[in-house]
Amino acid sequence: MTVSTTSPGSPSLLSPLISMPEIAELAGVRRPVVTTWRRRHKDFPAPVAGDAGRPLFDGHQVADWLLRTGRAEAEQVSTELSLHTLAALSPLLPARQLIAAVTALICLRHLGDDEPLADGTDDVMAAISSRAALADPDDEFLASEITQLPPRLHTLPAQVDELVEAAWGCAGAFERVMRERSRFSAADLLVTAVIPGLARLMAELSGVRELARVDQSLVITDLSAGPGDLLTAVAELLGADQAPMFTGAENDDYLARLTRRRLLVHGIPTVDIDVRSGGELPDEAGEPDAIITQIPYRSSEERSAADVVARLDDISLRLAPGRTAVVLGPADVLVSELAAYSPAERRRSDLVKSGMVEAVIQLPGGLLPFRPGYQPALWVLTSSFSSRWAGRILLSDVSHRPLTEDVITGLAEDVITWRRDGYEPRAHARQFSTEELISDLVQAPTSLTPGRPRSIHGVTSSAHARVARIADLQADLAELATSAATARRPLNSEIAAGTLRAPERTTIGVLAARKRLTLIKGTRLKEGDIYGNGHYVVIGPEEILGQRPIGALKIDRSTLAAGYGQARLTEPGDVIVTTSPGLGAIVDDTGLSVVSFPARAIRIPLAERAHFTPRVLAALIGVSPSGSRPAGAVRASYRLEDQPVPLPAPDDLSRLDELLAQLHERTMRARRELDALTEFSKIATVGLVDGTLTFTGDMPDDRQDGTTNGT
Repeated sequence: MTVSTTSPGSPSLLSPLISMPEIAELAGVRRPVVTTWRRRHKDFPAPVAGDAGRPLFDGHQVADWLLRTGRAEAEQVSTELSLHTLAALSPLLPARQLIAAVTALICLRHLGDDEPLADGTDDVMAAISSRAALADPDDEFLASEITQLPPRLHTLPAQVDELVEAAWGCAGAFERVMRERSRFSAADLLVTAVIPGLARLMAELSGVRELARVDQSLVITDLSAGPGDLLTAVAELLGADQAPMFTGAENDDYLARLTRRRLLVHGIPTVDIDVRSGGELPDEAGEPDAIITQIPYRSSEERSAADVVARLDDISLRLAPGRTAVVLGPADVLVSELAAYSPAERRRSDLVKSGMVEAVIQLPGGLLPFRPGYQPALWVLTSSFSSRWAGRILLSDVSHRPLTEDVITGLAEDVITWRRDGYEPRAHARQFSTEELISDLVQAPTSLTPGRPRSIHGVTSSAHARVARIADLQADLAELATSAATARRPLNSEIAAGTLRAPERTTIGVLAARKRLTLIKGTRLKEGDIYGNGHYVVIGPEEILGQRPIGALKIDRSTLAAGYGQARLTEPGDVIVTTSPGLGAIVDDTGLSVVSFPARAIRIPLAERAHFTPRVLAALIGVSPSGSRPAGAVRASYRLEDQPVPLPAPDDLSRLDELLAQLHERTMRARRELDALTEFSKIATVGLVDGTLTFTGDMPDDRQDGTTNGT
């Protein structure tokens, strides 16, 4: 990214020049697609600078072309272009100062009831300096960053206004800047960065959602706040309806001020923010209800295992009964086997024996962007002295799999259900965790990972859970077998050879232009806004193509309303379609779902139901020959509007719809049986191999075919 110039050496801050790779990023496509656009479309903007090897284009002209041709949405283009424009200022202001200035201006706009920063005054810099002095008279979070702006950046307030408008608010704009901190080359902000998925996992594990239901005055603490990734994750999890107090400590005053601004923009009042500049949070800061923090990174050569464990011990001492801490740290200390009888090993064993360690989770590498080779792990600390399950610990190892939404949700549910009153091991199957006896872990030095030899008590607990699940599966399979005779009645489709005269064909685009179908765009959802819990089911390409179960991802009602004002919920009978990465279509029978871009919805007006039913339309799209993509192609063969659709005769339509309904019912029953058989096979195989399960009794004479009747 560069900026255009009105004269040599005189940057024009409002006219960004972007390269072809940046156009691809702006449009959300691969780089070769831009070359194809330039070659095929005569109206594609011409380069305005650069050379043949690296042509540069006017960003606004490119954005207008993308919007005019329907290749991008206004929200996507405007936000990306605003970020490109701001990042292009790096030659004029160091990255550290630039991010401080941008985030301070966003915060100032938020505190000013969202009034624009560039309000048309002749001296905008003097105006925003006055606003900053009024908003922050003690210079705790933004006054210095704004009053020290050089006069040559007089257009910066207007650019920040553009970003806020494009991102649908100050909080969205602030988080876009934080997610794109690498684009600003702000290395010092990446050192302690935590990716949104991991931050949300830690927020879920802290139990603040459950605590907030019974206590409206929570105190959330981060003892090493950094740029505020973890505290912000808790604020986003609780939402605007809760009003916790956030406290923390951070050695770097720059990061401490950034964290204060970030929390303010997320609706936390100034009186409820106490993030101090310094290495330690004083004892008089109060007892936190939840601590969510990371142990500052040290290279393996400089890292002292004893110091890391001592830090964990100090954190545990801050916890009142019933309160929780989630700590991110190096797996080689938190999980791996330590040197036998070393001070670190003895102290870690003492901490585990104390009953303060609820769960230990080994995570995949690469979760800290600036430390790709760093292997992290989590400790969940809480007092379990009064629990009937004291003397046990949860161990998880997900180091071999990416931290997907399913994994985040599963780990959180494992720990939260374990924590709740009334927990019964036989009634709860853990997804990613195993229960272990603490005595098994501390008798001899060992790693804190599942899969080690266990005591008879641990084996028995796991065996009971598996036997209970097998009993459920056997009951499901028995019910399916009992009703099979009725459900699998012969199909009589009455299909015979036709006249070889194909029906009239048209395209989705033509039908939409004639108002016979309504096309509804999908919504570009932010990764951090969708997870396993929420009010509305999210349906995207993965769900349509069968790569992820429908209902695995959801979005909260308040999040949708606050951040996606233009989103439209589906109605029963809407057909959800995707053309990328492959062609697929499904019917949303229940409605009230959110369609995730690039998927789209097709709605059939009632007047057109005599020509199309949702089930028939989805089937016609699904069997279209245009759905395949040649190897190496950068986009689908057709746009959705170009998808050909035959127009069946009314009599054929009703009978085809009835046949498809029968086939769908049979498919769902078969899928249910296949899923049960697959799960049965896995549980039985794993249980028989690790010794938790065994065969009992003799094989009946009528089952000498290799199957078994009992476990």
